[in-house]
Amino acid sequence: METENRKLIGVTGALVDVAIAFCVFLVFMFVIIPPHVPIYNPTWKMIFSGYCSVVMGGFTWLALCLFRVTLVDQLRRRKSESK
Repeated sequence: METENRKLIGVTGALVDVAIAFCVFLVFMFVIIPPHVPIYNPTWKMIFSGYCSVVMGGFTWLALCLFRVTLVDQLRRRKSESK
């Protein structure tokens, strides 16, 4: 019962998810998206690329959090079944 009451994600895990999603993925998408924006003005192209990158970074962060929680829960269940 003690293992079920613990948190599925800690502060370190949340910080790693934020770092991956908003530092790595956001910068990567900000570089990839501008050629696909159908606007000729470079300023607006960067603005729209930034907005799109933020949204995609948010979805990446959410997916990483859900993956981490599912993985930790699965590992805990497997560990408790083996005891």
